Amino acid sequence: MSKKYSVFITALFCLFTFGFGAALILSPSRDFSDQENRYLAQFKAPTLKTLRSGEFMEKFEDYVTDQFPLRDQWVQLKAYSERALGKQENNKVYFGTDGQTLFAHFTAPTREALEQKVGFVNKLGANLDVPVYFSLVPDKSWAWAGLLPDNAPNVDDGSTIGMTRELCGDLIPDKNQPWSEPPPDGAAYHMKFIDLSYTLGNTCGNAASPADDSFYRTDHHWTAMGAQRTFQKLMEGMGLQAADWSGLPRTQVSGSFYGTTYSAAGAGWVEPDTIYTIIPEGGTKGNITVTGYPEGAPVDSSLYHPEKLAVKDKYAYFLGGNQPLCVIKNPDAANGKLLVIRDSYSDSLAPFLAEAFQEVHLFDLRYNNLSLKQYVADNGIGQVLVLYSAANFSTDQNLFKLGL
Repeated sequence: MSKKYSVFITALFCLFTFGFGAALILSPSRDFSDQENRYLAQFKAPTLKTLRSGEFMEKFEDYVTDQFPLRDQWVQLKAYSERALGKQENNKVYFGTDGQTLFAHFTAPTREALEQKVGFVNKLGANLDVPVYFSLVPDKSWAWAGLLPDNAPNVDDGSTIGMTRELCGDLIPDKNQPWSEPPPDGAAYHMKFIDLSYTLGNTCGNAASPADDSFYRTDHHWTAMGAQRTFQKLMEGMGLQAADWSGLPRTQVSGSFYGTTYSAAGAGWVEPDTIYTIIPEGGTKGNITVTGYPEGAPVDSSLYHPEKLAVKDKYAYFLGGNQPLCVIKNPDAANGKLLVIRDSYSDSLAPFLAEAFQEVHLFDLRYNNLSLKQYVADNGIGQVLVLYSAANFSTDQNLFKLGL
């Protein structure tokens, strides 16, 4: 190696190291990443305690990773490099075998952790004098398992919902039939579990069925079509009649949706998703009204928010995004009042629920500390549905509020 070449390599290394270091110091820190739809780590000055414990270095590493100059471009370059090398994932996202579907890693909880979380739901059922239903949405990696790369380890194999079903005590005679028997007298559980394992995509029971239109390819959420199929199953599980909207046309509202899974993967070769709606604004009879509580106070809202289609997080088109509480009223509906303890999957489910219930109260434990028992009593709630994705239920730290 010549001296000039050595000097060039050394200078290039220094420029890269100190140049990006200087850019990191001089560039203003970003609070939020539109690309990844999440808040970014911020710099926190060290203290003697955090230095001794090693906490400062852990937090500083998160800060450097999140605030690194041109982070989004580097993530995408890394994705292309990994794919070129024959690797099947990037940043905890699997590349589907069709080249267009992305799967976020799924981390199954331990049985002990799941027992505790299901126990919180059970405690809610014991505290209330109205029927409580409980359901988990299977992950896309279960529903579309046929598109996963071979031997992908961190996926939903159905065991989380399977264990939950066992813990709830219900037995199902046929995996494709609704729950048929009520809990026996004196049972230790106080809610009814509605199994959605074979509702979305994976209808064969072999975790190998091809992709349908139940989920977005670039996001973890279900589509309006997936929400509709789930609505039918939930109504069946609650012993209620569900309207048949198979004749309603789909209405495309966006053809440029890139979800959070895409943002994490940096898979620039993947085509955008299309967002459809089925229930029109105001409902099929135009009599639905929506009250949102984005900041805790009531404001007039709507089922759909077209302004959200202009931002990165287009899934917020449904109900406007996360909020502590949202109340939807339909005076002409056949059923009474339903309280849904929910995560973001319920946003696109809400239009279907609104067609069936006179009032739907969407309650988010992440942002709401109201007493559920008191809320049910104050609002004349007739039944309660605890509905989470299996992934969110496995990681949510607010479920203890169910048992208060």
